Formats: sequence, C-alpha cells, structure tokens
Amino acid sequence: MLVPVPDDIDPLKLASASDNMPDAWRSVGPALAQRPGAPVLVVGGGARSIGLYAAGMAVALGASRVDYVDYDPERLRIAEALGASAMEIKRGASWFVRNAPRVNGPYLVSVDASSTAAGLRYALRSLAPGGSCTAVGFYFAKRTSLPLMQMYANSTTMHVGISHPRRDLPDVIELVRQGIFDPLKVATLVADWNDAPDAFTTRTTKVIVAREPYGRLGGN
Repeated sequence: MLVPVPDDIDPLKLASASDNMPDAWRSVGPALAQRPGAPVLVVGGGARSIGLYAAGMAVALGASRVDYVDYDPERLRIAEALGASAMEIKRGASWFVRNAPRVNGPYLVSVDASSTAAGLRYALRSLAPGGSCTAVGFYFAKRTSLPLMQMYANSTTMHVGISHPRRDLPDVIELVRQGIFDPLKVATLVADWNDAPDAFTTRTTKVIVAREPYGRLGGN
C-alpha cells in the first residue's frame, strides 16, 4: 500500500502487514488504548493467523490477561509462544454452549476469529458489562443468532465488517519496530518464492514466501 518499511525492520516480519495484521490490530489496539490493561479473550479457529496476531498484539499492548481458545494444537502452541494462555477445547459447538457464561464473563475485550456462530456467541457472552467484541471471521449462514438480551443487559458493543489496513498500518509497523511483538512467531512455513505453489496448498496455520535479492514478500 505504498507504505515504506523502516530500515530497522526485517521486511519478512511485515509480510502480512497489508491485511491480516491490521485486521488483528483493529480488534484489540483501539480497545486497549481506551481501557489499558483490560483482559482479552480470543476465540481462534477459522481466521487462523488473525486470531493469533490479535492474541500476540494484546499481550504486547499490556493486557492484564490474554486467553486464547482453540482446538488446534499448532495454534495453541503458537499462542503460548506469544505470551497468551492457551485454552484447548473440543472442536464443535457443544463446548461453547456448555461453557458460555449465563450472565456475563470476565473480559472487557473479546475477538471472534472462529468464523462460527457458536464461537461468536461465546465471545459475546464472555464479556463483562460494557465490554466490546470484534468479529474478524466470515459467517456464511443466512441467519447467525446473537444473544441480544444478554448484550442489551450488559451494554455490549459488537464490531463487524471489513478492516481498513491503510489506516492502521502505521500502528502495526510501530508495534513491530518496538520489538515487543514478533509476527514471525505466527508463521508456520516460510518458503522460497519458487516453491510458492506448493507452499500455499500446505495445510498449516500461516504461510509466508520469500524472494531474494529483491526483498522478502508475500503472505496469505
């Protein structure tokens, strides 16, 4: 997006700075700026790298508590490496229904990166009064039910919609430049540019491709 990469940052670290990283930033950065130290919940799954970026950024931004919920061992390991507390669940809606708080939860900020209706409802129901939830996944069903009565009683704010990367790129780049957040911890495969066709068909959490000597580019 014609934003210069600072000389003191490895370009490989910003391979996803045009999309996934700003999407994660908007889910935790503004909320933690308004409420420093707020506890954060990230429900992972469908938007694989975005949820992990959000968890890592929340840790870097000083959240008092960052819990990352997922069923995938690889992503849970990455979340812990980023400084979050990993909560392993069984895949499917039943876990969310059984464990969702009936009245309210302990989090002031939550992120749904599960791309499931059950995960979204869990992220919403886990909020404390006045909390906010950002949904970064896609919900393809014609009807996605929400716990509106609970949201009403708790004065919940929900954000849903496309991100605006160009607006948030300076904040994302500065977070990486400070060295308090390393996005390469999310990358599970860094491949040579010539191997891109095979790399992008690999079933893994985050693929980055690099080409020399023209700089390191790519990301999905």
